[in-house]
Amino acid sequence: MKYVFIAVGGSGTKVAESLVSLLAIGFPIRVSQSSAPEAREKITAEFTSYGDTLEIWRLDPDGSSGAADALQNCVDAYQKLQGHLGSGWALEIDPVIRHLDPLHLPQAAPTDNQVKTLEGILCSNYGKDPSDPFMRLFYEPKDLEVKIDRGFYQKPFIGAAIMAVFAESLKDENSDGGSKCRLNHHESLDVRFLLCGSLHGGTGACGVPIMGKYLKDRKKEKDLNKWRIGACLLAPYNLPPQPPFGQLQDDEQLTNALVMDRLRAYANEKAFAGLAIEEQKELTKQILLGFYANPEDMIARTRQGLLYYQDHASDCFDELYILGKPEPDQLPTWSNGGKSQNNPLNSAEAVAALSALDFFSSVDVERKGYLIGTSTQTLDSHKMHISDLPHYKVAGVSIDPEKAFLATAILYHALLHQIPWDEKARNWNNVIAGLKNYYHDDEDRKQADAAHYREAAALIANFIAATVFPNRALGWSEEDASVLRKFLSNDEHVYRDISHKMEKKGLFNDRAKEPLQLRVASIEVSAMEFGKWCPAGDQFTRGTYLRHVWSRLFTKE
Repeated sequence: MKYVFIAVGGSGTKVAESLVSLLAIGFPIRVSQSSAPEAREKITAEFTSYGDTLEIWRLDPDGSSGAADALQNCVDAYQKLQGHLGSGWALEIDPVIRHLDPLHLPQAAPTDNQVKTLEGILCSNYGKDPSDPFMRLFYEPKDLEVKIDRGFYQKPFIGAAIMAVFAESLKDENSDGGSKCRLNHHESLDVRFLLCGSLHGGTGACGVPIMGKYLKDRKKEKDLNKWRIGACLLAPYNLPPQPPFGQLQDDEQLTNALVMDRLRAYANEKAFAGLAIEEQKELTKQILLGFYANPEDMIARTRQGLLYYQDHASDCFDELYILGKPEPDQLPTWSNGGKSQNNPLNSAEAVAALSALDFFSSVDVERKGYLIGTSTQTLDSHKMHISDLPHYKVAGVSIDPEKAFLATAILYHALLHQIPWDEKARNWNNVIAGLKNYYHDDEDRKQADAAHYREAAALIANFIAATVFPNRALGWSEEDASVLRKFLSNDEHVYRDISHKMEKKGLFNDRAKEPLQLRVASIEVSAMEFGKWCPAGDQFTRGTYLRHVWSRLFTKE
C-alpha cells in the first residue's frame, strides 16, 4: 500500500509533522502476523505500520516557511529512529519531502512567471493571448499586485486561479510539479491520497478542493479503481494575534513615505527579523493593505469554505474529515509567513493526524451519510487529555490513542530499565528469557544493540514530548505529561517505582503487583511477562522486537 499525505499550506504542514510523530511513537495502521517462541510458534496478529510507505507532498508557495523546516527536522529524526531500529518498527517514510510550489509553472518564454504576483503569473501569456483584460473584471489592482510567494493571506480567491493552473501542469511530467508527483507512476499502484489544509486560510482553502478535483478527475478518466482520495479540513483552532500595526483606513492612500514611517517604528518586531530591507518593505505593504490572516474574519471564511464544499467539492472525496476548536488557542507571536511562522504543534493537529491514520487504515467500503462526533461538555480544548482523542479502527479493532501512548511509555521504561544491559547476557536470569536466548553467544551484538536502543528510546521520548507536553505543544493538559514523564524518566528514584509495580505478585503468581496507568488507560504487565516476549529468531531485528513487545502491551488489559 502506498500512502500520500498532501500538506496544503501551513496548517497542513503542521498536521504532517504530527502524523510523523504519531507513527514514530508506534501508532498502527494495519495488522501483520508473526510467530513467537513463548507461544510455541503460534501465529499471532501484531498491530503495526511496517511494510507500507508514505510520501509527503507539501503544496505551498511559501518556500521559506518555518513550518516546512520543522517538518523536515521531524522527518529527519524519524529517519534516525529507523536507522537505529532497522526494519520492523514503523512504515517507511520517504525522507525527501516533495515541495510543490504552485507559483513554479511552465513557461512559454523565459520571461513567463518571473514576477510572483497574481498579475505577473496569470498575465505571462504562455505564448497565447494575455488574460489581463479579464483579470481587471474580477480583481482589484492591489489583489493583482501583491506578492504571493509567502501564501495567499486568507484570500482563497487569489490563490484559486494559481492552483488551477498548477493542477493542470501536473499532466506534464516534465513540469516542476509533474516531475515531483510522478502521477503516471502512481497509476499502477494501490494509493491513498489524503489532502489536509485549513478552511479559513488562503492556501489550504483553495488548494485542497482544487487538487482533490484534479485527482478525482484523473482517477475517473483513467479508471484508477485502486486510488482513494480523502481530505481533512481544519476549522479555526489557532488564533493569531493582530499584526504589529493596523491596515489603512478607507480614506487613506498607500505611499512610500507611509511605508517607511511604519517600518522605522516597527522594524524591531519579530516578524521583520532576518528580512532584507526590500522584504521588510513588502511585508509592511501587506499589512497596510490587509494581506494577512485576520482573526476577526476566520469564522466567516470557514463558513464560506464549508458552503463551497457543500455545493461543489464534497463529492471529490471518498472520505471527508472536518475538525476545529470552539475556542481556538492563542498563538504567542504574529507572522505573515516565512521563517518566523513556526508555531508549536497543537492538540487539534494530533486529531487531524489521527484522521489520516483512520483514512489510511480503513477498509474500502462505501459509507453513506455523515458521522458526527462532538466533544463532551466537560472537555477543555485548551487542556485536552490524551483520553479525549478520537479512536480509529485497524482490522475492526478500536485503537485507543491513550493506550497507544501508554504502551510506548511502558516500552521505553522496560527497554531501558528492565533489561540488565550492563551484565553479560549468559548471566541474565530467566526473567529476560527471550532476549537471553538471542544474545547468549553474541555479547558484541548485545552491546551494539543496547547502544542503538538507547538512542532510539531518546528519540521516541522526544516525539512524545513534542506531541503532547504542554510546554512544547498547545492545547494539552499537564496532568498527562506529568505521568508520562515518570515513565520516560532516567532518574532511578522515579523508574524504580514503576519497576516495583511490574514485580510478580508472589512466588506462584506471575501477575504484576499493580497495573500501570495513564489517566483512563491501564495495562497490567509483570517483568516476567515482558521478559518472555521476543519474536522468533529468524525474524529478529531491533525494530521487530520493539513492535512485538509494543503490540503485546497494547493488546493487554
